[in-house]
Amino acid sequence: MRILFSGTPAFGHLLPLLPLERAARAAGHRTAVLTHPSMADALAPTAVVPAGPTLEAVMTEVHRRTGADAATDMSPGTAGEFFGGARVDLGAEEALAAAEAFAPDLVVAESADFLGPLVAARLGVPWVSHAVGIAIEAPLAEAMKAAAVRRMRDRGIEPTEPVASVDPWPACLQRDNWEPSADRIALRSSAHEEESEPAAWTRPEFPGRDHLPRVLVTLGTIVDEPDTLAAIVASLAGQEVNAIVAVNPASGTDSLVVDASRAHVVGFVPMSLLLDGVDVVVSSGGAGTVLASLSSGIPMVVLPKGLDKPLNAERATATGAALTVTGPGEVGAAVARVLAESSFFAAATTTSELIAGARTPEDVLTLLLERASTTTTTATASAPAPTPAH
Repeated sequence: MRILFSGTPAFGHLLPLLPLERAARAAGHRTAVLTHPSMADALAPTAVVPAGPTLEAVMTEVHRRTGADAATDMSPGTAGEFFGGARVDLGAEEALAAAEAFAPDLVVAESADFLGPLVAARLGVPWVSHAVGIAIEAPLAEAMKAAAVRRMRDRGIEPTEPVASVDPWPACLQRDNWEPSADRIALRSSAHEEESEPAAWTRPEFPGRDHLPRVLVTLGTIVDEPDTLAAIVASLAGQEVNAIVAVNPASGTDSLVVDASRAHVVGFVPMSLLLDGVDVVVSSGGAGTVLASLSSGIPMVVLPKGLDKPLNAERATATGAALTVTGPGEVGAAVARVLAESSFFAAATTTSELIAGARTPEDVLTLLLERASTTTTTATASAPAPTPAH
């Protein structure tokens, strides 16, 4: 079977798709990811079917059309225009041509992507929605879908519904009023790891200090604020801890100067390696970091930095496995509290156990193939019989 994964060209939108993609590839299916070619190195060895605009191009177009800054504005109008409007307008034709060449039997689209559903509807193949964060609030989801549906119908394409919704986020991290959809399949999440360990990565050592707790500091792959990182590191200097500071991949490790005896600065490293031996994670509340940390049973201190991050921080804190702070100068004291109070570690362990109770990617793949097969068979059976030639 040919399975085409599709997503917005950003680490947080694409990396969550890889466990299922790898399970499919390992089972002998041909797979690829439909996204902008700039993500090819990050997804390797997964094949990329290049199509669609960059994030920057979509943001520029949204600003041109509406005057809004899509990097900070999470209103339904802006989100709808970004994901369902401008991104589809800028990428639809290229995506359709690329998908037709790949000829998928199944499409798996991350929940904020509408190029995947567009090509699935045009090609008449089943598709699956794959969550990459806490369930999108109804006003946002409806605005995004409505904008995309208009674009599809403008092109003579009638939208179709997904045959399943894959979700790596456990119920304990969803909003209090959240209710799972009838087609939801819970997927066991894990920290991102490369299929082969990067040769350049060596776990940092802290001579004479390796007995001290280790703290991972990361603002993720979107937030680029060296001054904020520097203030966090300065706050941690008042505590007896060692810090690994992961900077934005676009910044370069020379963008931050630290005391090398107690802090090491690194660039992009798979989260599974960064979390090795870590006692507490300090983050901006990015979905991938929150889920990776808690699936690994590691408590957190969260300094939310825009978009969905305040919600992620709120939900992580609600589990008892995290503390939320409002400024970088508060991080050191918050880390000290997390290290001193066993309740944070107990809550993180409980959350990791709940996550581990979900289905493996291999099991989810089996379910998806069954549903896709049933949908295809039903569609074929219900199709009108061809008119005999005379």
